[in-house]
Amino acid sequence: MAAMTPTPPPALASCVRLHDPGEVVAAVPHLLGFHPQESLVVICLTGERRSRVGLCLRLDLPPREDETAVLDHVLPPLRGQRASGVLLVVVGGGARGRRGGPPRRALVTAVERAAAEAGVACLHSVWVAATSADERWFCYDEDACSGRVPDPAGTVTAAASALAGFVTFADRAALARLLDPDPPADLHRRSELLGPVEETADLERALDAGRAARADLSAVHRALEQVERGTFVVTDEDVARIAVALSETRVRDACMSWSSGPRSAAAERLWLVLTRATPPPHRAEPAALLAVTAYLRGDGALAGLALEASRAAAPEHALARLLGRALAAGLPPDRVRRVVADGAEEARLAIESDGEDAW
Repeated sequence: MAAMTPTPPPALASCVRLHDPGEVVAAVPHLLGFHPQESLVVICLTGERRSRVGLCLRLDLPPREDETAVLDHVLPPLRGQRASGVLLVVVGGGARGRRGGPPRRALVTAVERAAAEAGVACLHSVWVAATSADERWFCYDEDACSGRVPDPAGTVTAAASALAGFVTFADRAALARLLDPDPPADLHRRSELLGPVEETADLERALDAGRAARADLSAVHRALEQVERGTFVVTDEDVARIAVALSETRVRDACMSWSSGPRSAAAERLWLVLTRATPPPHRAEPAALLAVTAYLRGDGALAGLALEASRAAAPEHALARLLGRALAAGLPPDRVRRVVADGAEEARLAIESDGEDAW
């Protein structure tokens, strides 16, 4: 299992003291969005002076007999980011050995060697049992190199993270609970409503696809406006109506125009509510939109979880597959943002192609 955090906001990217391993360890929870456990964390550094934090990649620690398998997940993002250096942090993985050495040395050596072969220098490799205050960290390359982790909640990185609007969760499971589906009884009621709504939508689309698409887009837009005003209330009828609207690919893609810019925060709240409220397979659409919005905001952890939810609801979901490839390649949000904006504009123009004004 891998989770990536794209390039952080400027205030967050520039505040990590790279010369102090303890500060780097304390920054990890804020770069990822949660405190990792049993993980390999790869922090990419960019620029000629290796002074800027880029993508932050987290992978579950693999079985000891299959440690080189992580290289397939590490190398493509390093190339995609054009990293000039990396920092490695191993969290957990066992106790220190009898001679005091940190565990998982073979894994770290394999990653360091592969990075070097790709032309990326590994500047430091550190082990820590947990990313908690006062935990002791140890270097892999120097026996005498060790120290205590400062309180992650009290660092400059924590302040910058909060200022940028990020929330740091206790662990990945706590973050994942944001996407927990609504109670089964609620989902069942909405599933029962979807059939009649879909039949009506199919008829309207057959009669006038453009008019139907504009009506669908207007329905989603009204919900977004209600979220912005703080008046949005989840009703079974609204969930069914929006779920069917988003099943029209052009409508869903046009909604990606809200993924960045002044409406992105409200859009993310709407997609999160709908991801919880919508039964599968229709859940795949708001979950994919949530993944797009979170990714462009720089929250790769939430984006990854939303992608998992989208794929679970509809394994062959095209948008989820595309974004999954972007995550795996470590594409920076700015590059993805341009593609998203172009796709949204193309969808909007397609909906308006009959000459009538959309909302």
